[in-house]
Amino acid sequence: MIKHIFLQFLTETDNAINMQASFGNRKIATVQSLKFLGLTIDTTLTRKNHIGELTSRMNKACYAIRLIKPMSLDVLRSTYFLYAHSILSYGIIFWGSSSYSDVIF
Repeated sequence: MIKHIFLQFLTETDNAINMQASFGNRKIATVQSLKFLGLTIDTTLTRKNHIGELTSRMNKACYAIRLIKPMSLDVLRSTYFLYAHSILSYGIIFWGSSSYSDVIF
């Protein structure tokens, strides 16, 4: 079954307008953020939630690289591209210009 949700876009200083949307006889739920194609989008488009998720994933990638540190440089490079590079490069156009992205870089 398809779940319908509603995301109201605001500036950081705006107050949310209490809106209710419906489709047929069904009310559509209002959410503060949603995941679309692997990118977390919030109401203010600050990308803060998405960068928080990226930070968690990058911590895991760094841990994996630290575990294999005694290996050769080729193995370390392959592990970097397998874990970290794919996480960083996906959607960087979306989140890279955010003021919160310096946490990652």
